[in-house]
Amino acid sequence: MSEEKDQLTLAKLRKRAGLTQRQVADGLGITNKTVSEWERGIGEPHLTISETQRLMDILQCTFEELLEATSQRPQK
Repeated sequence: MSEEKDQLTLAKLRKRAGLTQRQVADGLGITNKTVSEWERGIGEPHLTISETQRLMDILQCTFEELLEATSQRPQK
């Protein structure tokens, strides 16, 4: 089993929750382009504590999972 395969990403969290980029974006009041950029490593979330909690609720994940997913840069 490779480390890369086990890497948790925002896209994996979103897909695990059964959501589209648009649904995540709508839940946060941002554009789906922004969510796409986060997932591709072009940008990264700069969220308040309440926005972070909302993203965790949307993605149905723990803070630790969200931290892991946003600490990794996607492979190009």
